[in-house]
Amino acid sequence: MMKTILIAAIALVLGLIIGFVTGRFTMERSWSQPYSQVTPSTVRKSAGHNPSPKAGTRILKPMPIGKSRAALKPMAEKDPVFSNIAAVGANEEGVELHVTVENRGTCTVTALSGVAYGFDAFGKPAPLLKGGENFVAFESKAPLEPGKKLIVAEVLKDIDNATLAVAHVDHTTCADGTSWTRQ
Repeated sequence: MMKTILIAAIALVLGLIIGFVTGRFTMERSWSQPYSQVTPSTVRKSAGHNPSPKAGTRILKPMPIGKSRAALKPMAEKDPVFSNIAAVGANEEGVELHVTVENRGTCTVTALSGVAYGFDAFGKPAPLLKGGENFVAFESKAPLEPGKKLIVAEVLKDIDNATLAVAHVDHTTCADGTSWTRQ
């Protein structure tokens, strides 16, 4: 009887170790390709709910907030308008996304749009769209002068536990008529 219990305990420990290593390897492999695109079906599912990015927009796959920040850094480091701070919080009417954007360009931006990703308090992806996706679109038509910052607010519906966020700007239009779009 003692030998059976010892063998079962050893098998359990080995199974846990092998499961952990295999799971971690699988996640790391998935996270090594962090980018995806918004599909037309995602846009259709979210119609009438929170704003979804346009089909074909480059987005991050669901992953922890630390991995998301690491994946966004090389993607957004040379953007003319950059977001360093984003959060989801409550207002009088419900829930609101706040994205702080900074104009690092040389022209006054008159319109911008981008994508924000929601996370719970533990840094895990939290749904922001009706289909359970952890991203949402945002936009602003407020003028933003070079070197200045602006807080873009987007009212969201039916958000359960998103409190943290990261964001990137994908399109800007300047007062002089020029525009920039992420490739």
